[in-house]
Amino acid sequence: MNGNKINKSIVITVACTAMLTFSATYSAMKYSDMKKLKEFQLLAEAENIIAKHFYYDASDSEKLIDSAVGGYVSALEDPYSRYQSIKQTEERNESHSGLKTGVGITVLNREDGYMEVVEVNSKTPAEKAGMQAGDIIRKLDGSDVKDMGYEEAVNYIKTGEVDSVVKITVERDGNIIDFDIKREKIDIITATSEMIDDIGVIKISQFNDKTPEQVKNCFDDCKAKGAKGIIFDVRNNGGGLVTAVEECLDPLLPEGKIAVAIYKDGKEETIVSSDAEETDMPMTVLMNGNSASGAELFAASLRDFKGAELVGETSFGKGIMQDTFSLSNGSTVVLTVAEYKTTKSDCYHGVGLIPDYEVFPAEGVEDAQLDKALEVIKSKIG
Repeated sequence: MNGNKINKSIVITVACTAMLTFSATYSAMKYSDMKKLKEFQLLAEAENIIAKHFYYDASDSEKLIDSAVGGYVSALEDPYSRYQSIKQTEERNESHSGLKTGVGITVLNREDGYMEVVEVNSKTPAEKAGMQAGDIIRKLDGSDVKDMGYEEAVNYIKTGEVDSVVKITVERDGNIIDFDIKREKIDIITATSEMIDDIGVIKISQFNDKTPEQVKNCFDDCKAKGAKGIIFDVRNNGGGLVTAVEECLDPLLPEGKIAVAIYKDGKEETIVSSDAEETDMPMTVLMNGNSASGAELFAASLRDFKGAELVGETSFGKGIMQDTFSLSNGSTVVLTVAEYKTTKSDCYHGVGLIPDYEVFPAEGVEDAQLDKALEVIKSKIG
């Protein structure tokens, strides 16, 4: 009998303790939720006031929400964290995929408000139609480019549906020419190569899903042409996907852990590793102040694991990693989540990579930095 009373007493005590614990936890959660609810209520209040009193049209709720979330993220005061609308997310995904919708031209904004074609990519609709570098684009489907503005004009060319036709009116040598060009999905060329004597020069403009295959093809082509050394040119390369950097480095570096990300809780994660296959080709890296992020990781890895000398200018100094988080409507938030470095050297964020041979562009010299890189790599191969 006494035993039953004791058991009941224990059960009641445990139950009361559990209820108190739950109550305290619930109260804390309730307070936190109420605090957040109160904060977001301000947004609802502002929305109601705007809807009721604003003189001009405020019916574009999607635009207002985009601006509100964008402002929320920008208040973090991190230049690399941002909110991306649905459209911006789709464009970013397309860029990372290595494909883009367009006609295959690179343009620049002229002082007179028109656009000049500076490059026509090979095997693209623009090349097939007969467009040339130096063409001045004056109209798109009859609309004056100067009136459209540079950004709108560029977006007009690349954001149309695949297989849709755009009429591009250009001026060439004083003559006006119309081109009816079909938009297509086009490979973004991020790696090109050339041979200078017995040295292969591989220029990488960014790192996307297509870059590793393009770099491998360039490397193999240089070897087939008798290259005794390779110069990787990552000047003006702003980075890209870490996964693409890893794939580019893998056949070049020895087996092992190459680079790690370090999160705010101190946890480390391997972000670049390599298998046993590696090259014995001497390598040098060209970089400048616009070489950033993944381009710096690429250069630092070749320096630390293959002794590649760095030639040019101190790099940008972005050694932090962003991750992309999807929201329910298809938009995304990009946040800085970690810093990263090779396993053999310190993080270069805010400092940059210091070149072994500092060389600045020189007046009257076509490419003083490349000349120095050639000198350095030739000294390694004898």
